[in-house]
Amino acid sequence: MKTRQAYRLIADILALGSSPGGKTAHHLHSSDSPGKNKPEEKDEGSTAAKDILHTRDEIARTIQSGEVDWNRVVYAGSNNYVLPAMYLKLEESKLLENLPPELAAHLKELYELNLERNSIILDNTSQINELLKSHNITPVFMKGLGNILDGLYSSPGERMMLDIDLLVHPDNMEEAAYHLIDDGFTCTQPYDPGRKNAMKHYPPLVRENLPAFVDIHRMPVNIQYNDYFNFETALSDTRPALGNAGYMVMSDAHKIRLNFIHSQLVHWGHQNARPSLRDLYDLYLLSLRENAAEILSGFTPSPAKAAGYLRVLYRTFGIRKPLPKKIKGKGKIFLRRHELTMNHPRTGKFIFGVLKFFRLYLYIPLRSIFDKNYRLYVKVRLKDPDWYKRNLGVRKFVKKKH
Repeated sequence: MKTRQAYRLIADILALGSSPGGKTAHHLHSSDSPGKNKPEEKDEGSTAAKDILHTRDEIARTIQSGEVDWNRVVYAGSNNYVLPAMYLKLEESKLLENLPPELAAHLKELYELNLERNSIILDNTSQINELLKSHNITPVFMKGLGNILDGLYSSPGERMMLDIDLLVHPDNMEEAAYHLIDDGFTCTQPYDPGRKNAMKHYPPLVRENLPAFVDIHRMPVNIQYNDYFNFETALSDTRPALGNAGYMVMSDAHKIRLNFIHSQLVHWGHQNARPSLRDLYDLYLLSLRENAAEILSGFTPSPAKAAGYLRVLYRTFGIRKPLPKKIKGKGKIFLRRHELTMNHPRTGKFIFGVLKFFRLYLYIPLRSIFDKNYRLYVKVRLKDPDWYKRNLGVRKFVKKKH
């Protein structure tokens, strides 16, 4: 079994089931829902749901064939942060019993540990939410935590997450941090107010017995993309979380936009041509609520990059639907690069290295000449000692401010 086969099997397992937690694909794409497609039109959610109906038996036959390299599957699932979700899908689909007993027990243990961890994070999130609201600061919860609060998954243990990401008004970032510090949190690194205008979030905050960092955002994305998706944009369409009305989250459309920027632009997804299955799975679930292709085709600093990301999503989860007219002919090169990377990982890694070099040392410096947001981004990076360590191997190039 090759990497691409393991990747595909994991994606098939993740697609098992029907819809995001709390709602069905039929309801979310019905004709009487504002902005949704007409019943006779095929949308990505309903098409994917039809594919799922006959995928369970195919997965069962693959597992029972004895040809699955489970070491490779577990390795790929771990690298993509989706092992708890895999376990839950296999259990719900009555396929867990077909796995080797030791593997089934291992996946169950990982899921239960993640569920316990996320329960601790959610308890702390409740305290943080109430604390900030008591000081007239209403946080908007983002990314994985926002999705959990909003019922996107069938269980809180399905999603692995590293941070508690919350968005506050830019003028309130420091105040929110000070309230948390007064409540027992500590800052992981010195805060430099002189870098505030280019900072996405306050330095991560930690507290004993909380297994996650707290990132207080003043911007939902890096400064380079602030013209496309900023605090005002995100705040324009927030709402109470489904089933958790005491928490505020972004609209599903904004979650889709944030997913694209975070995966493809901030985290180099368009350079490495191998999007994380966790990001793709989140987008897949969101696409059962909203038409992701229509949303991304009308919003993005690069339509080609959006089209490429959607093509990989469609290929990964077996969605059969043409792209919207705006981006119909775009993204094919990225899909080919993705397939090349999956079939020949070393070649893909070499191409990524070349593109990374071009972006870091040619594109960004040149772009900063004409774009003020990029200038701020470069300025803050040049003042960050960790940047030199990550990209140049220099342990301490400039002094940190205390």
